[in-house]
Amino acid sequence: MQFDLNSLKQPAEALIVLFYVAMALALLTTLMGSPGWGFLFLVFGSCVLVIRTTMESLQRQRQRPRPSGPPQSANR
Repeated sequence: MQFDLNSLKQPAEALIVLFYVAMALALLTTLMGSPGWGFLFLVFGSCVLVIRTTMESLQRQRQRPRPSGPPQSANR
């Protein structure tokens, strides 16, 4: 399965906003007396952060130039 990783830049930026919204909701719900919902929002926000970080590392990995030729040893 092949897809364009450059097209993932815009969803990654949207995930940043979603992360901060989840963190704000976690704080508000906990302060309002519902720690269970606050915990769920924390877990949701952390999942969003993991997804965003994975997408960004895949983008960087694809953009990095690949070395050509055989690997050179440092002992020469």
